[in-house]
Amino acid sequence: MTFFGVRRARQTRVFRPSPSVREKITTAIQDYRVLTLLLVALFAILLLMIAVQSWRTGFAFREGQVWASGVQSRVEFKIEDTLATKQARMKAEAGTRLVFVQNNELWNVLESTFKNDLTAVANARTLSDVPADVIMSYGLDMEFPGDVEKGTTLTTRFDNVQTAFLASDMAIGDLLNQMGIEFSRLLNGVRGVGILDDTARAAIGLPDDDLNPPIEIVDPSGEAVSFNLLVDVTLEDQLLETGSIGGAFGSLSNLLMIKEAVKQWLRVRLVGQLSYNESLTAEHRRKAVEKVAVKYNAFPAGRILVPTGTLIGPDHLAVLNEEYLAHEMQLTFTQRLVRIAGSALMLTVMVILFGIYLWRSERHLLDETGQLLAFVMICGAAVFLGCLLSRDPWRAEALPLLGAVMIVAIVHNQMLAILTAFCLSLMITMSTVSDLGHFAVLMTLCFTLIIPLRSVSSRLTMIKLGFILAAVAFVAVWGISLLSSPDFADGWRNPAILIVGLKFAFWSLVCCYVVGGSLPFIESAFGIVTDISLLELTDVSHPLLQELARRAPGTYNHSISVATIGEAAADAIGANGLLVRVGAYFHDIGKMLKPEYFIENMAAGEENPHDNLAPAMSALIIIGHVKDGAEMAEQHNLPRRLIDFIEQHHGTTLVEYFYREAANRADEDHRTDADESTFRYPGPRPQSKEAGVMMLADAVESASRTLSEPAPKRIQSLVNEITLKRVLDGQFDECGLTMIEIRVVQESLVKTLLAVHHGRVKYPGQKTG
Repeated sequence: MTFFGVRRARQTRVFRPSPSVREKITTAIQDYRVLTLLLVALFAILLLMIAVQSWRTGFAFREGQVWASGVQSRVEFKIEDTLATKQARMKAEAGTRLVFVQNNELWNVLESTFKNDLTAVANARTLSDVPADVIMSYGLDMEFPGDVEKGTTLTTRFDNVQTAFLASDMAIGDLLNQMGIEFSRLLNGVRGVGILDDTARAAIGLPDDDLNPPIEIVDPSGEAVSFNLLVDVTLEDQLLETGSIGGAFGSLSNLLMIKEAVKQWLRVRLVGQLSYNESLTAEHRRKAVEKVAVKYNAFPAGRILVPTGTLIGPDHLAVLNEEYLAHEMQLTFTQRLVRIAGSALMLTVMVILFGIYLWRSERHLLDETGQLLAFVMICGAAVFLGCLLSRDPWRAEALPLLGAVMIVAIVHNQMLAILTAFCLSLMITMSTVSDLGHFAVLMTLCFTLIIPLRSVSSRLTMIKLGFILAAVAFVAVWGISLLSSPDFADGWRNPAILIVGLKFAFWSLVCCYVVGGSLPFIESAFGIVTDISLLELTDVSHPLLQELARRAPGTYNHSISVATIGEAAADAIGANGLLVRVGAYFHDIGKMLKPEYFIENMAAGEENPHDNLAPAMSALIIIGHVKDGAEMAEQHNLPRRLIDFIEQHHGTTLVEYFYREAANRADEDHRTDADESTFRYPGPRPQSKEAGVMMLADAVESASRTLSEPAPKRIQSLVNEITLKRVLDGQFDECGLTMIEIRVVQESLVKTLLAVHHGRVKYPGQKTG
């Protein structure tokens, strides 16, 4: 034995240098969870860059805006002068030649017909002997004033023609042959060009201000024959003394005697020699219009496009859009690259800051990659559609923005929705109008939308919210426009400002209706449950509840009682009492498969089946109702949050009764029966405040039934004891309940249990049961 005691061996200290930044980064990248988050962040940045079209500058002008400083042209550009172009094209179209097709076979037919008709007239003794068509062709029945000296008052063209035949020294046959030859010579002057009869001319439909347009004569194959004016081929014009036909009569002595009859015959018989070709004329007009150059108005760089304080109208917008396109065309690759880099930097900072918030306050969202990707896709789609629909005449950027914010508020929470609204409004504003007033309008609408969305108790809530949001949208747009208008007196009644306000109000109302109607799909896609669905599930006629009441009536009554006390406790701490109530209805549905093994379903004096089982086997049956209940809930398509109640309402607590029974039976050779892990529920522990409240409500309701005399002190002591056990066992470590909230829950449970077990007045003569 040493005097100073046993000497301890000196411990060797090993120096371990702290890892470098590079080693930390390498270690983090090797973690698949960190790598997944980095990939999601990179995807978010790329998606948002595409959504904001980072390679282009935003078109910042909208109808109804007022630019206090005016707008000048950044580059030289030109705009098509539609009126001048239209006038030039109309002039070219009007100057296009009309196309007529010749029918040269008609000349031979005319010559033979003329000779036959003239022979019929020569052979007739009286007018009645002439065929009717010949009379009509020559106009033989036309009457003229007679020769007073000869005693005739009236004469007909037939008489004049017969007189001409008789006055000739030639025989009738020779005279007719000579007249036929002269008729052929009469037509020689118009054979090459052609003749247009009056009927065909009237069918063209010429305007009154252009009765003599240029024409083109083509043969049947489409080859051009001549180019003339319409007067050069019109029959009536050619029959005049100055025409080709009328002027030729002077050299034709025989036909000259019956000149008027021949003219009348030509008017009737010369039909269809020239026909108007509408398709060829239309083709010529199309080619003429295509040759007309577009007329432009030139705008030099620095020219004032919108004067100071002017309200932008449709005409200004058209000019500004052309200037924007011209400016975009002149951007160099380097300039676009710089813009892309700037957008990427801004979006990277925004994504990093947003990720920091999620890491600190919404870490559960980072743990669910599917939900995180859905959130990123919603944001990207909102920005893309917002930028796309912000242009006139739609002005519908509020529709995708409010829709995305509403979904985030319903699926996640209001705080995340507010931060999302800020980022999306900023991106949409900077990518479109780059106006602080516009950003204020969008944020006002988002705040108005988010505040009432703490819970969606009915579809009527969404409809009411839509009308409120529409009113706020109109007032916000109108108010911001008035503040930016230099003339307040005229600005408040400006129709352009009112129309923009009405558009925002309309799209806000549409958004609430669309999202309200899509709630079932949103709940199914994101695995959430709204108060609307919860109220539908409170109906006790649900098949699972009906089956539970039939198979395990004791468990059913227990579930109803837990729902009553749990809802009050949840409401006391500001949690979702309706969710706790519905979760309590279904939390023990797994017991219906083996109801006889649970004490609340055993009748008085009935044999306990656990008496014949080992404690470990009994515990296994009791614990199994959690798994059975979750499977039944999935089969009946209950929402995921209700399945969480089934899995978490016992957490990882110990089945104490059977554990103690096993411990009492254990001996040195058989210690495994008393292994504590065998008698614990698989969990998980409660992950939400509502699940934590459910755990306490379930435990205290079951335990309170064992009290023979439920006095207030005993109930309070029971609740405190059960709560303390759960706290010391760490069951509330993951649900977010604070000690203050646990105290409030305790008080609510005690108050409700006292109301359930309140005493009653004993009436005279009443016997004790």
